[in-house]
Amino acid sequence: MQGSAKIIGIYPVVADEPVHLIELLVKAEGDQFDFGEITQEIPGEAEANWQVAYDERLLENRDGSARYVFFFHYLNFSKPLMTPFGPMAIPKPTPIPTHLQHVQYEGP
Repeated sequence: MQGSAKIIGIYPVVADEPVHLIELLVKAEGDQFDFGEITQEIPGEAEANWQVAYDERLLENRDGSARYVFFFHYLNFSKPLMTPFGPMAIPKPTPIPTHLQHVQYEGP
C-alpha cells in the first residue's frame, strides 16, 4: 500500500480486560486501508487468533492525511504493531488526552 502511518499515542482504557486506545495518523493514496490488517503477532498462535484493531473511528480527514482512533485488546508492548504500512514500534502509554475524552469504549 502506498503511504505511511504514525502512531500518535497509546492510551490505557478502563475495562474488564486489557485494552488501549490507539491514535493513528495515516497518509495514504487511494482507498482506505483495512483496519483488520492492523494486528500483532502472538507466537505459537495461528494468525487467525491474533488481535486486530477494534471499533475504529475517523477523527479528522484533510490535506491527504487522516487521523483515526481504534481500540486494541491485549497489546504487547514488546512486539511491533503490524500494519499495511509495515511494522510500527509501540510507544509508551500515556493518559488519554482531553481531545479524546469523548471516545468511549464498548466491549465486543
